[in-house]
Amino acid sequence: MSLIQMNAEQMRRKAIENSKAKLKQQQDFRNQVDNMSRHDVGGLYDVRAIMKSQQFKEQQNHYSIDMAMSELEELLQRNRLYKFKDMTVDFIKKVSGRDVDSFNVRETGKYLSELINEIKLKHDIK
Repeated sequence: MSLIQMNAEQMRRKAIENSKAKLKQQQDFRNQVDNMSRHDVGGLYDVRAIMKSQQFKEQQNHYSIDMAMSELEELLQRNRLYKFKDMTVDFIKKVSGRDVDSFNVRETGKYLSELINEIKLKHDIK
C-alpha cells in the first residue's frame, strides 16, 4: 500500500512541477512580448501601432453591428419610418438566411435610401 501512495505522491509532485513550469513559460512569453512591444519596431506588423491607429478605430466602427443598426435607425427616422426597423431586420434575416451583420445592414440601408430618394423624386416630395 505504501508503494501506491508513493506513486500517487510522486505524480502529485510532478503535476505541481509541470504547472509551475507552464506558468513560468507563460510569464516569460508575456515578458518577451512586452519587451518587444516597447520598442518601435515599425513596419507593417507593429500590433500596438495598428491598434492605436485611426484606421483601426474606423474599421472597428465599420464592422460594429451596433453602429450599423444605429445608422439604419437614423435613416428610417429621417424618413419617418419609425416602425420599419424590425421589418427590415426580419427581411435581412430571411433573405440572407443567417443573423444580421454590419455588411447586410449597411447594404440594405443603402438600398432603402436609394429607393426612398427615387420615390421622393418621382412624386416630387421634399
